[in-house]
Amino acid sequence: MNLTLQRVISLLIVAAVTCGAWSQSFYLDGHKAVYDSRSNIWLCSVPQEVFGTNWTATVEIDSTWTNVTINGTTVMNGWRYRFANIKGGKKYPFTATTDTATLSGNITFTWLPVIELYGDINSEYSEGTVSINGPDSTAKDDMRAKLKWRGHYSNLDGKHKRNYSIKFLDKDGEKKNRSFFGLRKDNHWKLDAGQADRLRIRNRVATELWLDMSSKPWYQGIEPELINGSRGRTTELFLNGEYRGIYGLIEPVDRKQLKLIKHDTIDNVFHGQLWFSWQWCRTATMSNPIAYDNSKDMWDGIELDYPEFEDVHPTDWSTLANAITFVKRMDNVDNWDTLTDSIGYYFDLPVMLDYFIFIISLQALGNESINIYYSTYDKAQNCPLTMTAWDLDNTVGSKHFADWSASLYSPTRPLDWISNLAFNDLFYNTKYRKTMIDRYWQLRRTWLNTENLVARYQSAVDELEQCGASAREEDLWSGDSDINGRTLDISDEMTYVANWIRKRMAYLDANVFAREAIVGDINGDTKVDIEDITELISRILNGTGGYVSEGDINSDGMIDINDVTDLIGIVLGLDKVSRL
Repeated sequence: MNLTLQRVISLLIVAAVTCGAWSQSFYLDGHKAVYDSRSNIWLCSVPQEVFGTNWTATVEIDSTWTNVTINGTTVMNGWRYRFANIKGGKKYPFTATTDTATLSGNITFTWLPVIELYGDINSEYSEGTVSINGPDSTAKDDMRAKLKWRGHYSNLDGKHKRNYSIKFLDKDGEKKNRSFFGLRKDNHWKLDAGQADRLRIRNRVATELWLDMSSKPWYQGIEPELINGSRGRTTELFLNGEYRGIYGLIEPVDRKQLKLIKHDTIDNVFHGQLWFSWQWCRTATMSNPIAYDNSKDMWDGIELDYPEFEDVHPTDWSTLANAITFVKRMDNVDNWDTLTDSIGYYFDLPVMLDYFIFIISLQALGNESINIYYSTYDKAQNCPLTMTAWDLDNTVGSKHFADWSASLYSPTRPLDWISNLAFNDLFYNTKYRKTMIDRYWQLRRTWLNTENLVARYQSAVDELEQCGASAREEDLWSGDSDINGRTLDISDEMTYVANWIRKRMAYLDANVFAREAIVGDINGDTKVDIEDITELISRILNGTGGYVSEGDINSDGMIDINDVTDLIGIVLGLDKVSRL
């Protein structure tokens, strides 16, 4: 089909669908109530503080609508209406008469942003429109954009809740940068569906954990605004007038996010480079890499991301290839110490160690060799590779595949699933094993504290439940083939996740990152000092106890004030201290 004609048809489809959607939309205090043709519900995003209150809003409706009622009360354009006791899932009956039909349904509220996509969307970019209705925004403009499905596995035949890529355009069809919810300003955004995730927010929560716990890349001092990951906001999505459920609006991982040095297009000199490992293969596992070819934008299961192949043909795979080849060499020597001093030349070691601890803790089965971005700040300066986490929905016990594979997700599963030689060689290397274990225990006191982890996931689920999004999601997607026909029960899945995390961290403590107990090291920093005394007193007063091996200083099977007394003696270097 002629491209011009195809574009015209696409625009006509967008216009027709958009027109129909607008004809059944209205506003409450400037907040758009978006219509779902499947359920006859108008969903309106309002500030969170409105929930639990009686909210009075100005009703703005089409001037041609008549006989408008809300909860049986007649209203007219510009009138004020009081919505009593707003809460997630509560519905307010709504009716209206238009020139062509009688509308009947319910108004309900959320505090998540509501996004609308309109267009004939498929695997290639085509033009459409986007509307983002935030709880604190009253903007009414549709935004011109190019839209397409994104991802690999999630777009196989038979998949329903798809991911999307958005590239915003200005009125002339040129790139338009936009910023939402305090995130970056850019034209390129992504919508993450959590397609097979029965918690729906595993990816969002895990990505935020990665941003919080991971060491900053080595060049943070040069580029203080770099972000080694993807920030985002949980939203609710409509596609061509139909509700599609919970989605994460997320930033892409790209050159701008990582602040890599731009390619020199004048002299064609490579500087910053970025690659994405998306398919399991011997190159991605670094076990037996095949030969690379600079005339191709793919190397086995790894794809070139920056600079774009069309801009630099041929490309240059050598920086990544040298690091992978080094790992292979390291696996083939008897004495690892002859090569381990060179690891920091090829890899940003603190980030790499944290990445390994991160995927082990969450048992990220789809992230040990794939779903990894590798980048170099500047090839011309022989900069080491930094790793960035991506697509983390197959974590904390997520059963992505068939029921028969449930044992794969056991919280007590050992590290038999790690095929990336870089991780294997580092973890079993005597030089770095202690460093890794010490770093694990440091993180266990903060970001990887068991109850902190559980609370992080619980908080995200609480938001979905309290704004009504979880019930809408369950109603729409329960039993779908995307989740192998299972019932979607987000609260029940959260109970499973909480239990999984508690079992996982206990297993790692005892079996993977175990270290010799130091009597009196209450806070786990490998030192015995005044901070341990303070921590032990705090645990006793708060009733939180602790591991007996840590707190039972006098070995009487109890943790009490007598242990504090003996710990003071250890810190002061005394054999004993008189009992208080």
